[in-house]
Amino acid sequence: MPLAYYTSEEHFSHFTDEDHPEHAMRIMAIEQELKSQGIWEQLIHVNGQSADMPDILRAHSKGYVEQLHLIQPKHGHIYVDEDTAMAPGSLNAALWSAGSCTLALDDLVKGEQNRAFVATRPPGHHAEHRKAMGFCFFNNVAITALRAADIHHFQRIALLDFDAHQGNGTIDILGNDQRFLICSSFQHPFYPYTHYEQSRFNNLINVPLSSGTGSATFRAAIEEHWLPALKSYAPELIIVSAGFDGHKDDPMAELNLLDSDYDWLGRMIDGIAAARNTPVLSILEGGYDLNALGRSVAAYLTGLQSN
Repeated sequence: MPLAYYTSEEHFSHFTDEDHPEHAMRIMAIEQELKSQGIWEQLIHVNGQSADMPDILRAHSKGYVEQLHLIQPKHGHIYVDEDTAMAPGSLNAALWSAGSCTLALDDLVKGEQNRAFVATRPPGHHAEHRKAMGFCFFNNVAITALRAADIHHFQRIALLDFDAHQGNGTIDILGNDQRFLICSSFQHPFYPYTHYEQSRFNNLINVPLSSGTGSATFRAAIEEHWLPALKSYAPELIIVSAGFDGHKDDPMAELNLLDSDYDWLGRMIDGIAAARNTPVLSILEGGYDLNALGRSVAAYLTGLQSN
């Protein structure tokens, strides 16, 4: 069954400064690389949709959502924190980003496909229950996971986050909820500098990585810590925070991963899923060197269809 690729031109309405690392060219670079490798025409292409507010409010407080709408500028930019730029169309883009993820989930549940990748922006995994940060307004992964649990009644949902920055928002929203197993690999010490200790949460598997970590150390740590937990948990659904800023060419982190590591991650996840016919939904997070991002996503999608 072909992999489904979800995106939307609404992401262009989240217009950041030219020097901001999270910009529209990220999505365009992915599409260009997928086309150049002949992967594009093999995908099922789906246009996203805007999120329903009940889905947003499962993950975020009503007051926080109202505050975001109140502060959204009519012209120019503001910064909701030192990193997170907000333009007049940013919340529209964020709602489409989250809604594209929930649409992909619903399609997976219907059995229309069993692998999906959502390439939208802004990203989400740093957004907490009541706080925007790290380029993120709404936590796409948490929103989608809570819809999967509350609406589609999944009881064992694995959340895999291999971004170079720990998904603090996902942990803030879903930590200690037994319906979810959160597996997180990230550079440490590094932004967001919260480094949630594993002992505080009964559903969190941490893989902190030192600056300069390369392929062999990374793969060994994932195999040692994630794989036993995932096999024991036997997830009914896998949702991936797919961050590609651990690549050695990425300017936003100090890890030394290669294109081939993302192919390996895709193959590993696909292998776990294939054993139980588990659907996999991957959602774009970080990745800021355009060439490395495009190649890494292409490698990951290739690996994700290996079985």
